[in-house]
Amino acid sequence: METNQHVDRNLKRAASNLGQYEFILNWYKINGKALLDEETLSNLSIDTLLKILGDPIWNDIYHCWAIEKKHIPALQTYTQHTFKPDTFTYFIEVYHHTS
Repeated sequence: METNQHVDRNLKRAASNLGQYEFILNWYKINGKALLDEETLSNLSIDTLLKILGDPIWNDIYHCWAIEKKHIPALQTYTQHTFKPDTFTYFIEVYHHTS
């Protein structure tokens, strides 16, 4: 088998396992422990989110990142919730569903 054939087969297999990503914005009262609310974000891609967050480590299965004030302007277009960083602490969870 030629090397290129092996690589092509692996790329096709990886592409078929891409699956769907689910993005959930969570918010908590500052210094609070109880989840106040959450919203599923649509029209957001994993590539866009990673770029907004400055290319953090991503394990391609699940991750949760804290949202900083500097991220809010870029993320606001993807949510109906109006960010209130002086009142709430925000996190985005990402789930990669492969089946």
